[in-house]
Amino acid sequence: MDKEKYEQDIHSKDDVETAAEISPAENSYQRSAKTEGDQTTGSGKMFGYIALILSIASFFIAPILVGAAGIVFGVLAKRKGANALGNIALIVSIIAIVLSLFTAPYV
Repeated sequence: MDKEKYEQDIHSKDDVETAAEISPAENSYQRSAKTEGDQTTGSGKMFGYIALILSIASFFIAPILVGAAGIVFGVLAKRKGANALGNIALIVSIIAIVLSLFTAPYV
């Protein structure tokens, strides 16, 4: 009987430890405090403006290459916190690439 009780104690201790590891921490809402405001950095705005310039230039110069560079810089701008500039640059670059693919046979 002692062996059975010992095994039950071991299993119950394992369950308690597993439950403690799976359960959320007490201060699990610290992430929301970090993202309360718009955390745009100076480098994010710089990447955003570069992406916007490249995406507008992609309508006139090498749309696939310059548009791809605009997409890359747009993603970098979004990662740095400049969401609006990054989104605009991404959309304009994609439009420029798609338009160039449709109009390339006629030029």
